[in-house]
Amino acid sequence: MFAVETRLSRLLAAATAQSTHYRKLGLIRNPNENAAQFLRRFPILTREQIRDDFAELVIDRLRTHITSPASVASGGYDWLVVKTGGTTGTPTGVVHDAEFRDWGRTTRIFAQQLCGFSLGTPYFRLWGSEQDLRHQEEKLDRRVLRNLLGEIPMNAFRAKESELRQHLRMIERRPEVRHLMAYVDAAVSLATFVEDRKLPKPRLKTIMACAGTVTEEWRRILERTFQAEVFDKYGSRECSDIACECSSHKGLHVFAPNVYLEVVDDAGQECPPGKPGRILVTLLNNLSFPMVRYQIGDMGVWAEPGACPCGLAFPRLANLQGREDDMLATEDGTLLTSVFIRHFVGVSLNRQLIREWQFEQIGPRDFVFRYVPLKPDGLEDNLRQIQSSFVAALGASTRIQLEPVTAIAPSPSGKTQWIRNNLRR
Repeated sequence: MFAVETRLSRLLAAATAQSTHYRKLGLIRNPNENAAQFLRRFPILTREQIRDDFAELVIDRLRTHITSPASVASGGYDWLVVKTGGTTGTPTGVVHDAEFRDWGRTTRIFAQQLCGFSLGTPYFRLWGSEQDLRHQEEKLDRRVLRNLLGEIPMNAFRAKESELRQHLRMIERRPEVRHLMAYVDAAVSLATFVEDRKLPKPRLKTIMACAGTVTEEWRRILERTFQAEVFDKYGSRECSDIACECSSHKGLHVFAPNVYLEVVDDAGQECPPGKPGRILVTLLNNLSFPMVRYQIGDMGVWAEPGACPCGLAFPRLANLQGREDDMLATEDGTLLTSVFIRHFVGVSLNRQLIREWQFEQIGPRDFVFRYVPLKPDGLEDNLRQIQSSFVAALGASTRIQLEPVTAIAPSPSGKTQWIRNNLRR
């Protein structure tokens, strides 16, 4: 698209002329080179590089104002340092300028529209609230904005039985509210709680599932528990909203006016449709802190080219495969995606005897399977099946420790990590 070419050209010109980090690369666009071809000559940008070169990524005119991730703007709506959730252990700070912040708000509103609840439609928001956990009062401007947006908050960081019942009572008391925006793992935990306790099933119309991989089994449990249409939305704190499903459910539309996406293999070569690869994100409208070919840490697959039945012309991801850090290494070095592992435990080996679980790789051949037991009858036999099946999938020398727990601890960002690989962190 011409508009994408124009925005990408503008960004790359600003990066190479105004950012010390990119100036040092000495990249010059060739006369007959389009923006996408020029882009592919840029090296991949990692989180470590952002942390190490933070000040040098900032463009020249702002470098005296933005010197570190601790910098704060003097203006009310100028630039803002945003930090990642710290899922990988160490939060990374990036700068969002005013233009990108406006685009971020625009894409959030557009995503809601794709998911069936336009701006101002009341919806439940099952999201993390650190303020709530600390019993801090929310600022007035945020409360006003929440009311204007129609947002009804429920804290996803609270997942004890009393809080889950409170969420359900909130939904029951507001039958006119038919939409839910939620961390996907928090929504699944709530749905599982309803099914395990055989509680009345709340009826919703749509669920926007965010901040995690929407597997087919998770989609099914949300659909049957809430009797709702599920939409997968992809985004991050540092990149804002990136892509979202439409009502055709033929993949996730990439918000092309704001982000340019690549899916590449381990050699950095572009992956064809259908082949999983690493997602690289280039922010087209964040000129103050250029992020070019940023390795966000997620795996994805391009959809086959062709028009979507909804008529939207944006490129589509077929699906997301989870995080790179969540991939597990087999005996012969093959990497298994978290989608495979979740299906393996949640569907193939699911005997309705385990409420929650976590599978962690702690060494080249050593793994821990933590589980919250639901029923004792048949549990021991089910665990043996899980253990032997993982050995078959991961290699004969694999050692798997079974560890019963009362709860699965959340990540530093407050979200549940079902798959962990300490070797890739």
